[in-house]
Amino acid sequence: MPTAMRMFTLSIILAVAQIATCSAAEREQVRMVINLVAGVKMPYPERLRNNLAHTERVHLDTNGATVACLRLDDKIRWCYEHIAPVGARAEMLRIRNEPVPGLLVGQLFHYVDDLDLDGSIDIGSTTKLEGEPHAPVGKVIQFFYRAAGRGDQFRADYQKLYDEGIQVALKYLGE
Repeated sequence: MPTAMRMFTLSIILAVAQIATCSAAEREQVRMVINLVAGVKMPYPERLRNNLAHTERVHLDTNGATVACLRLDDKIRWCYEHIAPVGARAEMLRIRNEPVPGLLVGQLFHYVDDLDLDGSIDIGSTTKLEGEPHAPVGKVIQFFYRAAGRGDQFRADYQKLYDEGIQVALKYLGE
């Protein structure tokens, strides 16, 4: 009996350790993406139409924000914005997923924000362009805000988008 109890206790400890490791790895991945965004260089020469680099552009803002965008194909662009803490503003990572062709009716634009860099999203939004082709109008069709419990039914979708964005950045940013 004591051996069975020890095995049970050991299995519980291992399960808890695995859960703790998963959370820490997510935080670590978020910090790795932030470091990539800050360290990646602009593709050179700039504005070359036939550049085969995945990284499309990098912009360092004077207000402490760094933006890097990459394009995997001719359909989707991923943009990563690391916004540094200034005054009472929290440090955050924003990931945007937008269509490459630009502002066309029917296109969907997504963004998610991680305000505390813990690996789980705090804000998410999806905007759909509607109206006439010559004058598209953006309409927010989904919105999630964790602190207010608003849009909780969309939380899993936005978390999936965030996790996918992290993996894409770790794989392609800087190439």
